[in-house]
Amino acid sequence: MTTNGKAEPRVELADLTAATFEKYTDKAFEVEVDNVKQAVTLVDCTEKPDNMGPDSTRTPFTLMLRAEVDDENPLQHAHSFLCTLRGLEEGEISNLSVERIMRPPRLPGGVYFQVVFG
Repeated sequence: MTTNGKAEPRVELADLTAATFEKYTDKAFEVEVDNVKQAVTLVDCTEKPDNMGPDSTRTPFTLMLRAEVDDENPLQHAHSFLCTLRGLEEGEISNLSVERIMRPPRLPGGVYFQVVFG
């Protein structure tokens, strides 16, 4: 992807930590798969220290993303997909595995997605 004629920098999955995302809670992002785009908001970023293995190089964490309901958007009907995530100052993230999840009861209506970083 280009921004103002310049290629947007890419962020490596291995370099990401929960700290990368904490400042982006309630901020807008865009996911894209094969030219299909979906606006999402980062709802939650949670570290999962109990999921660390003996060889872990970072503390595992999850992201929860929310989108407004749009029955015309095919991403909202997919159980999982690999996408590019845009919206970080650090650059875009490619080959991000995203899962559709049920809406947590405490959160408003919409379509919810989860990303797990081991």
